[in-house]
Amino acid sequence: MITLPLTVKNRNKGTGIAFANALGPSQERQTLNQIRCPKMLLLFTFFMIGFPVFYLLFASFIFELNSQGILNVVLSPLFYLASFTWVVTGVGLQRMRHWSWYAFGFAQFFSLYLNALNLVQYSHSQFKGLAFIATLLIQYYAFQVVSRHLRVPFLFPYIRWWESGIAGINNLPIEVLHMSSVTGMSKAQMLDISLKGCFIKSPFDFEPFEKIRIRLDSFGHQVDVSGYVVWSARSTVTHPKGIGVQFVDLDRHKRRKMKVITSRFIKQRDEYAHANKKLSRKSA
Repeated sequence: MITLPLTVKNRNKGTGIAFANALGPSQERQTLNQIRCPKMLLLFTFFMIGFPVFYLLFASFIFELNSQGILNVVLSPLFYLASFTWVVTGVGLQRMRHWSWYAFGFAQFFSLYLNALNLVQYSHSQFKGLAFIATLLIQYYAFQVVSRHLRVPFLFPYIRWWESGIAGINNLPIEVLHMSSVTGMSKAQMLDISLKGCFIKSPFDFEPFEKIRIRLDSFGHQVDVSGYVVWSARSTVTHPKGIGVQFVDLDRHKRRKMKVITSRFIKQRDEYAHANKKLSRKSA
């Protein structure tokens, strides 16, 4: 059971747990700058935000659209719907928001539909099949890039849905040192981890962008890492209530220790899953 021996700064009525006021605009901007978007993903977001312009240039070239075809695309409601979802996705990815993955899925779908529609109705290309395959390859590459940088433990923890409420789930016991909304230390469980961040199971609420420090003592290594709360997760069938934390200021020494802890944790998790699968086969 997680305990929370905290020194309260400001008391929130009805909860017994204290939280400070929300971050001011200048503090929030400073924190957002420290919550880093990977450079490759950041490059993609510029194309996403500029989708209305880049898509018209791309479609006119690959689909060989004439001036009337371009005008038809501009007047199409589907073009504006796809543009809106891509712009929203780009902004969300720049801030590494959890919901941007779902917005990305909608943007991919609308783009696929838009490409097919433009190819059938407005294209003058003699190689329509190859043009459509090219658009599919581009979308697949975009999916791979976004997935690699967004499907990380602090936004999408690797937790099997049937294990989310089981006490024996593979985890790392940690101590969380609160540095913003409250002061003090709490014990918690880390359910997934990488060199970029982690997911922590906790029954308490945290402020957006709250800075915390994590003390980890596992597999013969002790390390203190700092990070920001980028996602406050409610309890669902896919994961328990907790927080996604993106690490900041990992020096070479800490990174080396975290690499060992991460690799051994993943190995232990895989062994745990294999043992459960083997046990379920025997019981069946």
